[in-house]
Amino acid sequence: MKKGIIASLIIISIAVVVVLKVSAQQDYTNHQTFDAKQIEVLEINNESWNVELVGATSKKLSIAIDGKQQKKQNAPVEIQKDGNKISIHQFDTDDGVLKNISIGKKGTIQISIPPNTLHKIELNSSYGDITINTITAQEISILNNSGTKIIKGLSAERGKITSQDGELKITDSAFKELTIAAANGDSYITSVSSPQMNITSMSGEIVLNEMNEEKALFVESGSGDITMSYSKAPQSLELIAKSESSDITINLKDIKKVKGDSTKWKIGEATNRVEAISKEGVISIN
Repeated sequence: MKKGIIASLIIISIAVVVVLKVSAQQDYTNHQTFDAKQIEVLEINNESWNVELVGATSKKLSIAIDGKQQKKQNAPVEIQKDGNKISIHQFDTDDGVLKNISIGKKGTIQISIPPNTLHKIELNSSYGDITINTITAQEISILNNSGTKIIKGLSAERGKITSQDGELKITDSAFKELTIAAANGDSYITSVSSPQMNITSMSGEIVLNEMNEEKALFVESGSGDITMSYSKAPQSLELIAKSESSDITINLKDIKKVKGDSTKWKIGEATNRVEAISKEGVISIN
């Protein structure tokens, strides 16, 4: 009987909190545009909303904010322009018991960026999904604690992605240098070119599909599997593959084992280099 009463009280309490949460909210929108020629740096600091970066056909950099705001609270998103830099700050305005309860669709920050305008994009997100589509920048840095990251058609000289948790998908993108560091969560990389690529993960799976033969590729996973698949057979490659599980499969045309070293293979003159290391996972390269 007591357990039933306690359960009922908990349900009633949750219902009251939900009602308070909904009644305390109001719609919040904010649209601003800037001359893209005057902007070189874009900085985004996001607490919990979803962030979308999309390519634009116009010459204007536009920002569209769409979400909820707690009544009698400050605006949840601030947009600031300082010289050639735009800063966007999103912060949750809930207080007390309402802070950790999420109801309905998350807010969205969408930024439309014309091609070949920004020198640097810096995106720091605690929670929330990240979507990037058809963006060009000299440098891009993404730091994400939790959330899905979907990236397509990104072109940059230098790219750095650091993720604590959540799945990462990158497709049809190009970099001169790319660094990916993930703690948890799988990484799926398809048709991505970079002469210098470094990918590490503590526990997630790493999958590279439709790979090109590049100058230097380093892939390391603590407990996750590593799967690599080339779009065309490599012609000049040094391959190093190590796994404490001893479960390594190499299926590449004209590849030969290096005598005296159980972790090395080579194709042709071996001018390019791939190193794959997994402490506990399976390694498969074809």
